[in-house]
Amino acid sequence: MAKQARGYKSSMMVDFEASFGEAPKKKAGYVLPMNSNELVKNQTLIESDTITSTRNDSQPALGRVSVEGDIVMPADYVAIGYMLKALFGAPVTSGEEATKTHTFTVGDDQPSMIVEKGFPDLNKYIRYTGVKINTMKLEYGQDQEMTISYNVMGAAREQSGTAYTSSPTVVPLQRIAQNDAYIKIGGTESRIVKEGSIEINANLDGDQYVVGGGGVRGDIPEGIMKVNGTVKALFTDTEWLDKADNGESVPVEIGFKRADGTTVSFTMPTVQFEPFDAPISGPAGVTVDVTWRAFSADGTSIVTVVVKNNQVSY
Repeated sequence: MAKQARGYKSSMMVDFEASFGEAPKKKAGYVLPMNSNELVKNQTLIESDTITSTRNDSQPALGRVSVEGDIVMPADYVAIGYMLKALFGAPVTSGEEATKTHTFTVGDDQPSMIVEKGFPDLNKYIRYTGVKINTMKLEYGQDQEMTISYNVMGAAREQSGTAYTSSPTVVPLQRIAQNDAYIKIGGTESRIVKEGSIEINANLDGDQYVVGGGGVRGDIPEGIMKVNGTVKALFTDTEWLDKADNGESVPVEIGFKRADGTTVSFTMPTVQFEPFDAPISGPAGVTVDVTWRAFSADGTSIVTVVVKNNQVSY
């Protein structure tokens, strides 16, 4: 009887390409922790309208290849750096050997990756090339495991009976707990936010198909980066409501920190609240749901992500 692959035995490995769709001359390979990897290849069958003098349908043709899907990873202080590199490009790294500071900002170019799903119980490895991160989203303040969801798209897929590399770097999991979270609004740490979210959108253009490549994307250009999110907060005064109505901006920092100095922070220097109100839904405490959007007032990075850990480089 055929053996079914087990999800718990699977793995996810990534490496950075030399250029879009081109493997690096020297393979690295990083095995990252994951909760799920639903990156898949889709390819349409194009129907034929050819008349054959019978009512029997003709053979269809293979259409364009679409590689895309969602990857969900546990929020953590180390592996997140590899995904941030895929979203922003290589960081500026400083600091002593034991404590490194990696600063990610918006650049003109976005790297592409090789992503491999490993099924060692079948000796099968499915590899996707030209993969770029389109969106990154995380939610905080909830009573559940904190995860980060990445929507990605790529160019092509291949299969192999051997792994991409026999000696990958297994990245250790240093989990971010919900209680590690904090948020600063207007420079002051807030104690009225119940929960929130942040999404970074690279606005990738996945429609650049080319002739001669077998129906695959010839490139996936990056677009205007957008950063937005939400907060649910206790209604204690009208300060935020007034700022939203007046179109005023405030700096916002969403971060996570441990006692040993390990941190991850997302800093948006200019954020505008969408006008909102304070509904009375019953006799209990009143809360407000606020949607916000970051913007760049002077051309500087719309968001700066700083990771402090003991990782030497990304």
